[in-house]
Amino acid sequence: MKVKLISWTRDAKNLLMFTKNTRLMDDEDAYDKIKEWPEEKKQAELDYMLNTIKSSWEFVDYIFDIRGVSRAFTHQFVRTRQASYAQQSMRTVNMNDFDYVTNDYFVGKDHERMIYEDGMEEIKRYYKLLIDKDVPEEDARGILPTNICTNIVAKFNLRTLHEMAKSRLSPRAQGEYREVFQEMIDEVVRVHSWTEPFLIPKEWASPSMAKSLNPTWEDKIKEDIKENNKNVRQEQTDY
Repeated sequence: MKVKLISWTRDAKNLLMFTKNTRLMDDEDAYDKIKEWPEEKKQAELDYMLNTIKSSWEFVDYIFDIRGVSRAFTHQFVRTRQASYAQQSMRTVNMNDFDYVTNDYFVGKDHERMIYEDGMEEIKRYYKLLIDKDVPEEDARGILPTNICTNIVAKFNLRTLHEMAKSRLSPRAQGEYREVFQEMIDEVVRVHSWTEPFLIPKEWASPSMAKSLNPTWEDKIKEDIKENNKNVRQEQTDY
Protein backbone atom coordinates (compact mmCIF):
# COMPACT_ATOMS: atom_id res chain seq x y z
CA MET A 1 0.00 0.00 0.00
CA LYS A 2 1.29 3.44 -0.91
CA VAL A 3 -0.37 6.82 -0.37
CA LYS A 4 0.96 9.96 -2.02
CA LEU A 5 -0.47 13.47 -1.88
CA ILE A 6 -0.09 14.67 -5.48
CA SER A 7 -1.90 18.03 -5.39
CA TRP A 8 -3.28 20.44 -2.82
CA THR A 9 -4.70 23.95 -2.51
CA ARG A 10 -1.93 26.51 -2.57
CA ASP A 11 -1.89 29.24 0.07
CA ALA A 12 -4.56 27.17 1.80
CA LYS A 13 -4.21 28.72 5.25
CA ASN A 14 -4.77 32.27 4.01
CA LEU A 15 -7.59 31.13 1.72
CA LEU A 16 -9.26 29.34 4.62
CA MET A 17 -9.19 32.46 6.78
CA PHE A 18 -10.30 34.67 3.89
CA THR A 19 -13.36 32.56 3.11
CA LYS A 20 -14.22 32.49 6.79
CA ASN A 21 -13.97 36.28 7.09
CA THR A 22 -15.70 37.17 3.81
CA ARG A 23 -18.95 37.77 5.67
CA LEU A 24 -17.21 40.19 8.06
CA MET A 25 -14.76 42.08 5.82
CA ASP A 26 -16.08 44.41 3.11
CA ASP A 27 -12.61 45.36 1.83
CA GLU A 28 -11.78 44.54 -1.79
CA ASP A 29 -8.24 43.73 -0.70
CA ALA A 30 -9.30 41.59 2.29
CA TYR A 31 -7.36 38.58 0.99
CA ASP A 32 -4.13 40.61 0.78
CA LYS A 33 -4.73 42.06 4.23
CA ILE A 34 -5.14 38.60 5.74
CA LYS A 35 -1.88 37.52 4.13
CA GLU A 36 -0.17 40.27 6.07
CA TRP A 37 -1.55 39.24 9.45
CA PRO A 38 1.15 38.26 11.97
CA GLU A 39 1.45 34.53 12.63
CA GLU A 40 0.09 34.94 16.15
CA LYS A 41 -3.15 36.42 14.79
CA LYS A 42 -3.41 33.73 12.12
CA GLN A 43 -2.97 30.98 14.71
CA ALA A 44 -5.63 32.55 16.94
CA GLU A 45 -8.00 32.62 13.97
CA LEU A 46 -7.32 28.94 13.18
CA ASP A 47 -7.93 28.03 16.83
CA TYR A 48 -11.26 29.85 16.68
CA MET A 49 -12.22 28.16 13.40
CA LEU A 50 -11.81 24.71 14.95
CA ASN A 51 -15.00 25.25 16.94
CA THR A 52 -17.20 27.21 14.58
CA ILE A 53 -19.07 26.78 11.28
CA LYS A 54 -17.04 24.54 8.95
CA SER A 55 -18.30 25.65 5.52
CA SER A 56 -15.08 27.56 4.77
CA TRP A 57 -13.09 24.34 5.20
CA GLU A 58 -14.58 23.12 1.93
CA PHE A 59 -12.40 25.53 -0.07
CA VAL A 60 -9.24 23.56 0.75
CA ASP A 61 -8.70 20.46 -1.40
CA TYR A 62 -6.29 17.51 -1.36
CA ILE A 63 -5.76 14.91 -4.10
CA PHE A 64 -4.24 11.52 -3.26
CA ASP A 65 -2.75 8.75 -5.40
CA ILE A 66 -3.47 5.54 -3.48
CA ARG A 67 -1.91 2.34 -4.82
CA GLY A 68 -1.85 -1.34 -3.90
CA VAL A 69 -5.02 -1.33 -1.82
CA SER A 70 -7.81 -3.90 -1.95
CA ARG A 71 -11.11 -3.44 -3.71
CA ALA A 72 -12.69 -4.39 -0.39
CA PHE A 73 -11.21 -1.14 0.89
CA THR A 74 -12.23 0.97 -2.11
CA HIS A 75 -15.81 -0.36 -1.90
CA GLN A 76 -15.98 1.32 1.52
CA PHE A 77 -13.84 4.30 0.51
CA VAL A 78 -16.15 5.54 -2.26
CA ARG A 79 -19.17 5.56 0.04
CA THR A 80 -18.00 9.03 1.08
CA ARG A 81 -19.81 11.06 -1.57
CA GLN A 82 -18.38 14.52 -0.83
CA ALA A 83 -15.37 13.56 -2.91
CA SER A 84 -14.16 12.68 -6.42
CA TYR A 85 -12.62 9.37 -7.53
CA ALA A 86 -10.85 7.78 -10.49
CA GLN A 87 -10.10 4.05 -10.15
CA GLN A 88 -8.18 1.44 -12.12
CA SER A 89 -10.53 -0.59 -14.32
CA MET A 90 -10.86 -4.37 -14.35
CA ARG A 91 -13.26 -4.21 -17.27
CA THR A 92 -10.59 -3.36 -19.84
CA VAL A 93 -7.31 -4.17 -18.07
CA ASN A 94 -5.94 -7.72 -18.20
CA MET A 95 -5.53 -8.82 -14.57
CA ASN A 96 -3.55 -12.04 -15.22
CA ASP A 97 -0.79 -11.06 -12.83
CA PHE A 98 -2.94 -9.51 -10.12
CA ASP A 99 -1.65 -9.05 -6.61
CA TYR A 100 -3.87 -9.15 -3.55
CA VAL A 101 -4.04 -7.91 0.03
CA THR A 102 -3.65 -10.36 2.91
CA ASN A 103 -5.38 -8.99 5.99
CA ASP A 104 -3.71 -8.81 9.41
CA TYR A 105 -6.04 -11.56 10.64
CA PHE A 106 -3.77 -14.15 8.98
CA VAL A 107 -0.61 -13.07 10.79
CA GLY A 108 0.57 -16.05 12.85
CA LYS A 109 -2.12 -18.32 11.39
CA ASP A 110 -0.02 -20.34 8.98
CA HIS A 111 -2.62 -22.97 8.06
CA GLU A 112 -5.39 -20.44 7.40
CA ARG A 113 -3.01 -18.24 5.43
CA MET A 114 -2.00 -21.22 3.26
CA ILE A 115 -5.67 -21.91 2.44
CA TYR A 116 -6.20 -18.21 1.62
CA GLU A 117 -3.15 -18.01 -0.66
CA ASP A 118 -3.96 -21.31 -2.38
CA GLY A 119 -7.44 -19.98 -3.10
CA MET A 120 -6.00 -16.84 -4.63
CA GLU A 121 -3.70 -18.85 -6.88
CA GLU A 122 -6.64 -20.99 -8.04
CA ILE A 123 -8.61 -17.84 -8.92
CA LYS A 124 -5.61 -16.54 -10.83
CA ARG A 125 -5.31 -19.83 -12.75
CA TYR A 126 -8.99 -19.93 -13.73
CA TYR A 127 -9.01 -16.26 -14.71
CA LYS A 128 -6.07 -16.90 -17.05
CA LEU A 129 -7.90 -19.90 -18.54
CA LEU A 130 -10.89 -17.70 -19.32
CA ILE A 131 -8.71 -15.03 -20.93
CA ASP A 132 -6.90 -17.70 -22.97
CA LYS A 133 -10.34 -18.82 -24.21
CA ASP A 134 -10.91 -15.25 -25.48
CA VAL A 135 -13.43 -14.41 -22.78
CA PRO A 136 -13.50 -10.58 -22.59
CA GLU A 137 -11.93 -9.03 -19.50
CA GLU A 138 -15.26 -7.46 -18.56
CA ASP A 139 -16.81 -10.93 -18.28
CA ALA A 140 -13.82 -12.82 -16.88
CA ARG A 141 -13.45 -10.28 -14.05
CA GLY A 142 -16.47 -11.81 -12.32
CA ILE A 143 -14.31 -14.43 -10.62
CA LEU A 144 -11.67 -12.01 -9.37
CA PRO A 145 -11.39 -11.66 -5.55
CA THR A 146 -12.58 -8.73 -3.48
CA ASN A 147 -9.09 -8.33 -2.02
CA ILE A 148 -7.47 -7.90 -5.44
CA CYS A 149 -5.10 -4.91 -5.46
CA THR A 150 -6.24 -1.74 -7.17
CA ASN A 151 -5.20 1.90 -7.56
CA ILE A 152 -7.42 4.90 -6.96
CA VAL A 153 -7.07 8.68 -7.14
CA ALA A 154 -9.25 10.59 -4.70
CA LYS A 155 -9.95 14.24 -3.95
CA PHE A 156 -11.31 15.43 -0.62
CA ASN A 157 -11.75 18.83 0.96
CA LEU A 158 -10.59 19.58 4.50
CA ARG A 159 -14.09 19.38 5.95
CA THR A 160 -14.68 15.91 4.51
CA LEU A 161 -11.34 14.67 5.82
CA HIS A 162 -12.25 16.05 9.24
CA GLU A 163 -15.56 14.18 9.25
CA MET A 164 -13.98 10.97 7.93
CA ALA A 165 -11.37 11.04 10.69
CA LYS A 166 -14.14 10.64 13.29
CA SER A 167 -14.94 7.18 11.92
CA ARG A 168 -11.93 5.97 9.92
CA LEU A 169 -9.32 6.56 12.63
CA SER A 170 -11.48 4.80 15.20
CA PRO A 171 -9.94 1.68 16.76
CA ARG A 172 -13.01 -0.17 15.47
CA ALA A 173 -12.44 0.80 11.82
CA GLN A 174 -11.35 -1.95 9.45
CA GLY A 175 -7.56 -2.28 9.63
CA GLU A 176 -6.66 -1.51 6.02
CA TYR A 177 -8.94 1.54 5.92
CA ARG A 178 -7.48 2.90 9.15
CA GLU A 179 -3.92 2.44 7.86
CA VAL A 180 -4.66 4.11 4.52
CA PHE A 181 -6.48 7.02 6.13
CA GLN A 182 -3.68 7.57 8.64
CA GLU A 183 -1.25 7.76 5.72
CA MET A 184 -3.52 10.32 4.06
CA ILE A 185 -3.56 12.45 7.22
CA ASP A 186 0.22 12.19 7.53
CA GLU A 187 0.59 13.39 3.93
CA VAL A 188 -1.67 16.40 4.54
CA VAL A 189 0.13 17.38 7.73
CA ARG A 190 3.46 17.04 5.93
CA VAL A 191 2.58 19.91 3.54
CA HIS A 192 0.24 21.84 5.87
CA SER A 193 1.36 21.31 9.46
CA TRP A 194 -1.36 23.70 10.70
CA THR A 195 -4.07 21.18 9.68
CA GLU A 196 -3.20 18.63 12.38
CA PRO A 197 -5.74 19.91 14.95
CA PHE A 198 -8.41 19.85 12.21
CA LEU A 199 -7.74 16.16 11.55
CA ILE A 200 -7.42 14.73 15.07
CA PRO A 201 -10.86 13.52 16.23
CA LYS A 202 -12.17 14.90 19.50
CA GLU A 203 -15.03 12.44 19.31
CA TRP A 204 -15.97 9.38 17.26
CA ALA A 205 -18.81 9.40 14.75
CA SER A 206 -20.90 6.97 16.82
CA PRO A 207 -20.84 5.67 20.41
CA SER A 208 -19.93 2.12 19.34
CA MET A 209 -16.60 3.39 18.02
CA ALA A 210 -15.59 4.35 21.54
CA LYS A 211 -15.62 0.73 22.69
CA SER A 212 -11.85 0.26 22.84
CA LEU A 213 -11.41 3.65 24.52
CA ASN A 214 -14.16 2.90 27.00
CA PRO A 215 -14.21 -0.88 27.61
CA THR A 216 -17.24 -0.63 29.88
CA TRP A 217 -19.45 0.78 27.12
CA GLU A 218 -20.53 -2.56 25.65
CA ASP A 219 -20.93 -4.07 29.14
CA LYS A 220 -23.25 -1.20 30.06
CA ILE A 221 -25.40 -1.82 26.98
CA LYS A 222 -25.62 -5.54 27.79
CA GLU A 223 -26.57 -4.75 31.39
CA ASP A 224 -29.31 -2.36 30.24
CA ILE A 225 -30.74 -5.03 27.91
CA LYS A 226 -30.62 -7.61 30.67
CA GLU A 227 -32.38 -5.28 33.09
CA ASN A 228 -35.02 -4.40 30.49
CA ASN A 229 -35.74 -8.09 29.82
CA LYS A 230 -36.03 -8.69 33.55
CA ASN A 231 -38.58 -5.89 33.86
CA VAL A 232 -40.58 -7.27 30.94
CA ARG A 233 -40.70 -10.73 32.52
CA GLN A 234 -41.77 -9.23 35.85
CA GLU A 235 -44.57 -7.28 34.18
CA GLN A 236 -45.79 -10.46 32.44
CA THR A 237 -45.76 -12.32 35.77
CA ASP A 238 -47.66 -9.54 37.50
CA TYR A 239 -50.23 -9.51 34.71
